Amino acid sequence: MIKKALVVALGSVLLTACGTTAIMKKSAAIQAQPEMVIKTDGDFWGLGQEGTFDIAGIYTGKYSRNASGSAWFNALETNNGEMAAEITRVDGKETWHLICSGKTQRLNIASFSFDNSKPYKCQILQNNKQVGSYEMSQASSGPIAIGIERKEIGEVSIAKKQLRVTSIHETDSTFIPLERALGYSLTKDNREVAAVQTNGMLTLQMLPELSPAERDLVAVAAIASALSWRPE
Repeated sequence: MIKKALVVALGSVLLTACGTTAIMKKSAAIQAQPEMVIKTDGDFWGLGQEGTFDIAGIYTGKYSRNASGSAWFNALETNNGEMAAEITRVDGKETWHLICSGKTQRLNIASFSFDNSKPYKCQILQNNKQVGSYEMSQASSGPIAIGIERKEIGEVSIAKKQLRVTSIHETDSTFIPLERALGYSLTKDNREVAAVQTNGMLTLQMLPELSPAERDLVAVAAIASALSWRPE
């Protein structure tokens, strides 16, 4: 069901607030940092199944992703999402590989949705050995989902470095969260250290005092967050 996934990806680009592209809410410290554009070069203007990417000339790589789904009588929905990616730091020539997958199963009855979703997980590999992981789960709201916001929380880790990842559905000017994420916030000890904008132009901002290992972790998390096709 690549067509379905492509429609989802295109739709996420069109989220707007007051007639302009909706920008995720960020801390003042992150807003003050320069934006690093995540450029993609693939089919369907970088929104398709596979392609290459470049993060401000610092990290480059390639990705391949897929999404499929089925529905029974518009009541029981099952969706799967997968991605594989290769990320290389240009100066140090270090390379990481991502192998990601996730599944959702949703039973819709009237205006209620009974969710039974599995976390979206990525193995992070170097030299064919797992060195870290990325995992996102829908925020717990009980087995019955009533609101439209599809909040995700999780974490990313490589070696002994770890960051919390949270999907952001709000802008500075809106009070009601949007259904789809506008981006992802990366925090350490409850402090935002980086933000990945995924609605419209893909961008990455991070605090300048991050160590090289933390910057690598942020870059890997940015690709896992921005380029994956989540099961919807």
